[in-house]
Amino acid sequence: IQKGDVLILTKPLGTGVLTNADRGGLLSDSEHKAMVDCMAALNKYAADAVRNLDGVHACTDVTGFGFLGHLSEMINDAISAEIDSISIPVIRGAMHCAEEFLLTAAAQRNRNHVAERVTFSKYIPFAMEELLFDPQTSGGLLFAVQKEDAAAFEKELREAGMPAAIVGRFTEKKEKDIYVN
Repeated sequence: IQKGDVLILTKPLGTGVLTNADRGGLLSDSEHKAMVDCMAALNKYAADAVRNLDGVHACTDVTGFGFLGHLSEMINDAISAEIDSISIPVIRGAMHCAEEFLLTAAAQRNRNHVAERVTFSKYIPFAMEELLFDPQTSGGLLFAVQKEDAAAFEKELREAGMPAAIVGRFTEKKEKDIYVN
């Protein structure tokens, strides 16, 4: 991973809070379908797309440790990460479920494990924080891609049917490892 690398996420967040809400029968049919469709989507297409790209410096899945937990594992002593929360894709209904505190114990464990390494802008709503800690079932992949290749890679992923998004970048090392704006 290098300073300036761009972070690309291949799937939206929210499967943890949505499955929790689904257990209680609180999801609409369309929210349930969006959740199931997200979990059923294969990461194979993202893996195939990356095979032809030289500018990928790292990749991790986003699963049980949530987005921030897995991102924190990518950080080294020379870099920090800046996340643009507005760019984070979210499954339909997930933000509402987080706002209603339909949270999981695993998300709270993820928060407890990583929170001291993260700084949230004062403008980030609690629900977005929760989605960034939310454990994902069959989550997407998080790529660190050199800046020059990022837009083309994001486009290739989208053409393959993945709701990929550029969600942040790596910067020089700062006081904290991760900054969410």
